[in-house]
Amino acid sequence: MSDLKAVRKHTASHDLFNRIHSIAADETFVKHIAREVYNDRFEVVPNQRCGTWYCDPSSSSTAYAYFKSTDGHTNNWNFNLRRSNLPLASYAEARGGLIIVDSTRRGKRMPDALSKTIPIWCTVVNLAIQLRAEDEGIELEWDSGLYLPSNIVSPSEKSQILSLIPGWAAALETSTLPLPRLTKPLRPFFIHPATTSPPQIPTSLPFTPIICVSASKWVGGDDVPRATRIGSQTVGFEYVPGAGDDDELWARGLKPPLYHSKRTELLSADRDDLPELVDELVALGEVGLPVEPMSDALSLHQLSISDTPRHLVGVPGPTASLAVDIGPPVTPCPEWTATEHCSFYIVEVDRAIKDTPWIIPIHHDRIVAVPNPRSDSRSYGRLVKELIDAVKQVDDRNVVIRPARPADFSSARNGEKTTPAPLTGSDLVAARKLILPLVVALDCARHDGPVDKGVIADSLHRLVALWPDGNPPRAALKRVNEVLMSGRVGGG
Repeated sequence: MSDLKAVRKHTASHDLFNRIHSIAADETFVKHIAREVYNDRFEVVPNQRCGTWYCDPSSSSTAYAYFKSTDGHTNNWNFNLRRSNLPLASYAEARGGLIIVDSTRRGKRMPDALSKTIPIWCTVVNLAIQLRAEDEGIELEWDSGLYLPSNIVSPSEKSQILSLIPGWAAALETSTLPLPRLTKPLRPFFIHPATTSPPQIPTSLPFTPIICVSASKWVGGDDVPRATRIGSQTVGFEYVPGAGDDDELWARGLKPPLYHSKRTELLSADRDDLPELVDELVALGEVGLPVEPMSDALSLHQLSISDTPRHLVGVPGPTASLAVDIGPPVTPCPEWTATEHCSFYIVEVDRAIKDTPWIIPIHHDRIVAVPNPRSDSRSYGRLVKELIDAVKQVDDRNVVIRPARPADFSSARNGEKTTPAPLTGSDLVAARKLILPLVVALDCARHDGPVDKGVIADSLHRLVALWPDGNPPRAALKRVNEVLMSGRVGGG
């Protein structure tokens, strides 16, 4: 490819107008599958994060699914306990099956998340439940086979994946994660725009269908859209497969909730006017509620922010002296039983603040500044140790870990004693990633006996299973591991 062609291709693929109209075209296919093929029988669940571009919140599920394509890449296959998606299995059975939506960029019919990661997940969950039943003396006769799209995954690759399934299933069955109590095994099906005969799924089934829908067309192999209507005019655009991917490179701050709420206005804008319109909408902050995990009892999207209850979850259980207040978990938990407590409010800061302690008292509570584990890992490690010690010093009382805003820490530095207000929406989602590794540290520091990688992993997996969108960054976990395994904490 010539340099000029490469530049043109790059420009076209990052063009806002091309991306928006490509997403709209792919979204139409998703709606066709859900409404016309399956008559709205199955809830449509976006695979985080790209899939949310193709799923209108007004007609799709708020259930949380996060299957990474990297867990399905050739020779990198994996069932990751940090991304177990176990609540989704129970949710799928309760709903009679689900449609999970994602897309892929140029050169593939389906993303690896749909063609391999989800089938691996179905098989591992099925087999782990079967292993648990056998341990309990129950003979469970159901299908734990591995189902992959044969026109995408070769027999050789399938054979290699099959050899790894028993080990993954055993690891899940022996982990501290709560296995779903399914009455039927999970079974994946596969649909993409070139599928001529979508699978016919009868209503009475011996399995729960997980229908994997790839929204994007294959350039060079499919009939791709090349024009759209803007008012009375027909306007051409260059179709971009997987257009919702890498939105930080092209979307100018536009996110799926805002796109869907202003879809008509955005798709009606002229190419030259679209960037300015997006900038205006983003500046106004007209973004709906972020995607939150589902609850078996009630979806968070069915509540207004002001009505959402505070939910204290004990770690590791309802009678523990440690609890977190980071929003309802995806699986309902018993309410924390303690009443009197000391709150530790957690705030992220970019770097250490000169002549300022990490932990500042406000009334009988504390506010804690947490440095960025990526850019200031050494300070982050010191903060983890200080936090463990500070919590031990109030061990005669119960402790609740809560999020706060940077402005709250600034106020505390200036001597103000104002209690931080609760976080909501996207702020709360970001706070989970900040707080969960600290809670792992506090939980494991109270462990009786040596703290090793297994103890740390068990604590982490329990927490991430409850708040899957709080999966912490690797840099934070690395420092937490170093602190806990240094031998200077534990046995509290």
